[in-house]
Amino acid sequence: MINKNNILYLILFSFLLSHDTNLTSSWKQYFRGSYIFDESGGKGFGGYFRLNKKNNYTFRDFRAYLHFVDDYQYKKIRYKSSNKFLDFMNLYNFSTVSIDQNSKIGVNIRYHGNQGIGFFLKETKNTRLNTEIALSYDISDYLNDSRKTSYIKSGMYYDKIFKENEIKLEIEYYSQITDLIDEIDLSRFEFLFESHFNINESLDFIIGYELESFNTTVESFNSSIFFSIGYDKDFDLEKFKDRFKKL
Repeated sequence: MINKNNILYLILFSFLLSHDTNLTSSWKQYFRGSYIFDESGGKGFGGYFRLNKKNNYTFRDFRAYLHFVDDYQYKKIRYKSSNKFLDFMNLYNFSTVSIDQNSKIGVNIRYHGNQGIGFFLKETKNTRLNTEIALSYDISDYLNDSRKTSYIKSGMYYDKIFKENEIKLEIEYYSQITDLIDEIDLSRFEFLFESHFNINESLDFIIGYELESFNTTVESFNSSIFFSIGYDKDFDLEKFKDRFKKL
């Protein structure tokens, strides 16, 4: 049995040891259009936007998703930031906040946050393998019933760059640590796999599979396969600020 107090002390200790660095790095923006079909045969389209900035010590990442599949919709925005420890380069702390809506599984709106620590098992120019553990919570309107739920989140993430393509794998599990409401366990398993094929320096063709599986809900299994065209380019933050000031 995981002692949640020990996890809390570990996370607080990690934030005391971490250092924020202000090394020069540039923002990059990503766009994606997708054709999606799910496990029940539903078909639809999706859009994706991402802003990302990273250097040897810090990571900043904003993402927005919008999916329309037959008679349901999925919307999500997420921001994640992390800082490596200067004295322990394989170790980092992170925090994530997100808001999502999924009419397929009855989530009208869900505010999510987590804070924890991660560890790079392997980090080279072409390969990254890391694990994370965190305290996590949801504040959600689930099936018209507002509730706050806490979890222990664990995850493993793998990225591998080959000569002309790249693969990404994300595995996460949220184990509910608060009392069940109406015998519903909102613990969930999330999985994502993507294979990127380079068309040119800015364009990728992407094949992916994702799922979200709950322990006990009405719609316990939610999965989809997608085919996407992705585009990326540098993002000039100063030029964006100048345009915003003129509005």
